Parts: sequence; structure tokens; C-alpha cells
Amino acid sequence: MTELNIAVFVTSLLGFTGLALAMPKHGKAVFRQPLPDTLRQYLRLAGWLLLAVALALAIDRWQFDIGTVTWLGWLSIAGLMLVFVLPRWSSPQKIRISSSKHKPLREPRSDGSADTESSGAWWRSPTTHTVFAAAALLIPLAWFTGQLLTTPQKPLLREDAVHGEIGPWSFTVAEENQDPPEIVAMDIPLKAFVIRFCENCERDIRMAYLKIRKPHSLRATGNAFEGRTPEKIAEIPIPRAATLDDGIWLTVEGTNGDVYYQRFDIERLSPMLTQFILEEGQP
Repeated sequence: MTELNIAVFVTSLLGFTGLALAMPKHGKAVFRQPLPDTLRQYLRLAGWLLLAVALALAIDRWQFDIGTVTWLGWLSIAGLMLVFVLPRWSSPQKIRISSSKHKPLREPRSDGSADTESSGAWWRSPTTHTVFAAAALLIPLAWFTGQLLTTPQKPLLREDAVHGEIGPWSFTVAEENQDPPEIVAMDIPLKAFVIRFCENCERDIRMAYLKIRKPHSLRATGNAFEGRTPEKIAEIPIPRAATLDDGIWLTVEGTNGDVYYQRFDIERLSPMLTQFILEEGQP
């Protein structure tokens, strides 16, 4: 996930840089001469394309809602970085022009060293107002970056999520977290799973269930997936005598009365549950 965040940020930064250089003022300041109109058009087109690529990368990985917010966050950081870097990038030329036109060149010092004020003008320490302004902008952006990098990834977007089809419907299922089963009251271990069916599939699905071991009737299909959002959660108990051969069974009942079953290997769906079952089975 970190690599993709870096890719979105770098692509956004390159896109903003292209758009900035396509502007006559910034292009002339950076390249020391006006850029041809054709080149500026290519830079503008490349800039917009790179921003679109960054958005596509974010949406493809985190879906539209999270992906758009992530893209806007990195876009803000890239734009802020360019705001601070671009003036420094073109400052040396402006200082030389200003010095040659309005100020006489100072004589070298007796010790042969250059005049610090004129030769290093663009490296002067920033003013107090500049520091406070930068801090006011950077602090919330740094907070956003930290939150983004430390927020757990959505279960159905992880690489271990299982994609499949049951009956006429496609779905994605994954364990809610990658921890061992939680031991609750009466010493019962529970494990939660998340499922999401294809768009417009829910209108044809009456209910979906999950359990360990093959169900023998609709009365023994396990716990139902529940939730008001498309991502629904089912928390299932883990039998103490469960084995890996039992598998995890998904049961989906359609609104027309059709019932479909599908088995998942426990090792594939939940490595931590696999370890728990193996440890429970040891004498």
C-alpha cells in the first residue's frame, strides 16, 4: 500500500509540474526563455493526463470513495510542495537581473571572499511570517499523511480477499481482520468475515449465510451476513472439534427460492483461523 501511495503522490507532483511549466510566467522563469506554444500545449496535456492517471490509480486500489479522498490528499501535498519549490527554482535568475539593473556590483572583500549578501541572496533564511505560514499548511497535511499511512486497509481491498461467483452472482469475501478468533463469553471463539456482492445483485438475494462445515438444510446454514451497507458482516463461532477439511461454507438464498452453496478452504480465507484450528487439534 505504501508503494501505491508514493506512486499517486509522485504522479500528482509531476502532473502539477507540467501544468505549472505550461504557464508562460513559470516556463520562462525556469527555462530562462519563453517556451514555444506547441511545447506548452504538450506540457499542459501531459500534466492533466498525469493527474488523471493518479486518480485512476487511487480509485482502482481503494474504490471511488476512499480513492478520491486519497487522491485529493496527495494532490494537496504535491501542490503545496510545488508552491514552495517553484519560486526558489526560478529565484537565481530574478536576483541576477535585479542586481545588474538596480544595484552596482559590490567590490570583493579584502580577504578575497565573495559578498555573502549578493551571492547567496536566494538562500537567505525565511522570515518568521513565512515559517508560520508554512507550518500552518504543513501540519494538517502531515497529519493527513500519517493517518493515511497508518489507517488499516479495508478487508475487501486486501490482496488476501477472495473473489468468486455463486449462482448468478459475483462476490468478494475476506476476514474482517487478520487476527486469531476472539474468545468471548462461555469460552466461544468467534471470527468475523465481510462480503460484498456485485452491484445490483442484492435485489435478487434474500439472505447470505456463513459457517464452518457443510450445511445440511436451510435451518443449519450458519450465521447471516448483516449490515445496511453493501459490505455485510457475519461473525461465526468456531467449533472446538473443527478441522481444516470442514471448510467454510457460504450459502446464498435468492428471492426466487433458489439456494446455492460454495466451500472455501480455511487456509485460503483465513491463515490465522487455520493456525487456531491446528493448535486446538493438538493433544
